[in-house]
Amino acid sequence: MRKATITKTDELISLNPYTLDADEKDPLFFEALLEELKFHFDNNAQYKNFCLNKGFNPYGFQGELSEIPPISVSVFKDLGAHLKSIPDSDVKLALQSSATSGVPSTVVLDKITAKRQSKVMIKVIKDFIGAERTSFIVVDVIPKPENIKFLGARYAAIGGYLNFANQVHYALEMQADESVAIDIEKTNAFIGQLDPDIPIVVFGFTYMLYAQVVKPLLDKGIAFSLPKGSKIIHIGGWKKLEHEKISKIQFNQSMATLFSVKAEHVIDIYGFTEQMGLNYPDCECGWKHTPLYSNLIVRDPVTRERMPDGEEGVLEFLSPIPHSYPGNVVLTDDVGVINPEPCPQGRHGTRFKILGRLKKAEIRGCGDILGSKLKFSVADEATHSVEKSKLEIHYWNGKQIDRSQSSELQLKEIISELNSKKEWLSMQPIDALIGLIGEASKLWMQGEGDLLSLKEKGLGFLANWAKPIHLNRIATIGLRGNRQYIDGFLPLNSSRKQFLKANQRGLVCHWLAGNVQVLGMFALLQSILTKNVNLLKISSKDEGVFAHLLKCFEGLSFTTRGNYTITGDDLLQTIAVVYFSHTDKNMGEFMSKSAHVRIAWGGKEAVETVAKYPSLFETEDIIFGPKISFSAISRDVLLTERKARKLARKVAVDSSVFDQTGCASPHNLYIETGGSVSPEEFCALLADGFKKTSLQIPKGEVSVEQISAIHSVRGLYDFKGQVWSSEDTTWTVVFSEDKNLNAPIYSRVIMVHPVAHIEDTLEHIDDTIQTIGLAASGEKALHFAEKAVGKGVMRCPELGRMLNFESPWDGIFLMDRMVRWSTFGGPLI
Repeated sequence: MRKATITKTDELISLNPYTLDADEKDPLFFEALLEELKFHFDNNAQYKNFCLNKGFNPYGFQGELSEIPPISVSVFKDLGAHLKSIPDSDVKLALQSSATSGVPSTVVLDKITAKRQSKVMIKVIKDFIGAERTSFIVVDVIPKPENIKFLGARYAAIGGYLNFANQVHYALEMQADESVAIDIEKTNAFIGQLDPDIPIVVFGFTYMLYAQVVKPLLDKGIAFSLPKGSKIIHIGGWKKLEHEKISKIQFNQSMATLFSVKAEHVIDIYGFTEQMGLNYPDCECGWKHTPLYSNLIVRDPVTRERMPDGEEGVLEFLSPIPHSYPGNVVLTDDVGVINPEPCPQGRHGTRFKILGRLKKAEIRGCGDILGSKLKFSVADEATHSVEKSKLEIHYWNGKQIDRSQSSELQLKEIISELNSKKEWLSMQPIDALIGLIGEASKLWMQGEGDLLSLKEKGLGFLANWAKPIHLNRIATIGLRGNRQYIDGFLPLNSSRKQFLKANQRGLVCHWLAGNVQVLGMFALLQSILTKNVNLLKISSKDEGVFAHLLKCFEGLSFTTRGNYTITGDDLLQTIAVVYFSHTDKNMGEFMSKSAHVRIAWGGKEAVETVAKYPSLFETEDIIFGPKISFSAISRDVLLTERKARKLARKVAVDSSVFDQTGCASPHNLYIETGGSVSPEEFCALLADGFKKTSLQIPKGEVSVEQISAIHSVRGLYDFKGQVWSSEDTTWTVVFSEDKNLNAPIYSRVIMVHPVAHIEDTLEHIDDTIQTIGLAASGEKALHFAEKAVGKGVMRCPELGRMLNFESPWDGIFLMDRMVRWSTFGGPLI
């Protein structure tokens, strides 16, 4: 019989977890880790692709551990079950994370990995609770068949810790209404029959302990008297307690009081699915320790550089334990800090604390749903809060408002003043209004003073759009071929018998999004041209954008060729910009019931909230809700590198305007194969296009969370394809063979896919797709567009012009929706 090979990891596992100092540990750990990385490099094509893309080869590597490229935890969410280094026949189990915040991570286990996990877990836990089995109180329900569904993923974890128990009491009982509660009488009875000189262990999930012990018992003065030296172990993390007002220190003290143990004997255990089996309990010194079987690096969440000890960053864990999948160098979403001082308890290993978790990148774009539908129903009315909020007046140039009044009365007075200006506005010639806006556009184009920061938010785009020559065209298209219809009765279709006139609707109320504020100006300007007064409720993230834009009208005037003069100060009396909390239902309803037109921008929750407010019977609703867009390029326009380079530059522009937060921004790009320029070659040209575009269109400020998301998607495509990117996170081009319509990452990240024919993308189209930027020749382009719009697409513009706000937009002629049409004379039939 062939004797099993003893690996370096086996040698490492045979040692006690905290006995070796760094000088003794480091060479053993390095050899064991490299042995596993070589195995994955040789047996996992995806991991080898990742290493090659990162310029790393485990063979001959003699660098620092921090130079080994880490795998983001997000990779195990996307590739998990397929990311294995062993034959399918060796897979014994697939483990999934609890996924409290979304898609679960998945790892596959073979006998080798499972055995290693069990060994290291036992060695670590024994170091904290002792080698002898002892009595356990499990703060959960007994795992009988009828309770398995309630236990869910906790079932497996509980079973693992019961290897340390010689008898078990389950403290929670299922109630008739399927809730659970601690059985105080039975728990006291169990404790009463224990030897008072033998410590026991209370085990549970952090949230269950809080919900079923701390919360219901603390205020009642109930306590349990455990044997001296007993310990409380809890796992599962703190995410479910984020909304509770209890700190870890408070939690520990509460548990210590309730169970009559020392606070330092309340042990929080950290671990994660991607390196299952490795547990990090709290030491009595108040810090966690890496055992002999793992190492820790703290990285800057933005640059991914190694942070000095004592500074906060995201945590990267290294371990040779995973053998069936390449989970040996994993960068988590958890934030922590290393303490370089030695442990007063004598434990070796890097000391660290978990400080929290990087939040998910806030979705700032219009496309915050993918494949779901908006639902407006009265049934959800109860979900609205009745919370009161203070009215903030961000811009108002009309009659002074009594600010000592309640917020409701202030808003009522503003609306009354706006309505009083309807008659004046109705008398202003549209050409005078266009001319005045044109004067403001000149100041926007200069972008000086308070406007300087808006250059990164599409200010130049707005300024060009608001030029008189363009507004004349928009107004003519939007008002049925003659913009003067808004000034008075004019012949309908050159008739001498029937005349047509467009009339203001009255008060237009705008609920604006925080992602692309400038887009809201397009609607406001068209509302002005249709002679409506306007009340704008801005986002909490507006940062003064609308106030700065409107102040440009102050002191301006414009005189038409007919010698009619209009002033900006007069026009500004027809506009108000306010803010109140979206949770203030009363204010929202009052504004809604005052509107003759309601315009709502933003994501699903925002536009649903507005749509559910009561409104006037004849109120016109215009919803610019959550949509996403993509681009498609046909092989017949990729005839030469020169033409491909021009198209690449246009795609870069579309992906840079508003940093992809607009509903018409492309996130996925489909390219036909078989052309003179392949999809991969186009990606390289697109990278060059981004380099140039980033100089002309500076990128706005990016959050740490968004930067982390960019790093994560780059890491994922290092596995499944190729990555072209800036040295920082300014722009990213990723390529893979999959044909999926991937969810937006935002922040100039474009995902490229090859297709045999652009019509292969039709399967991705439903009414959540607003725009398809299209590059194809004549008949082929027309044929594709006809099929695309038949499936719900609103626009198929040329590449490079996807974000050009036009009429119609999102399927509607906006100005037409903001007027009432009247006829005089006739009819013609």
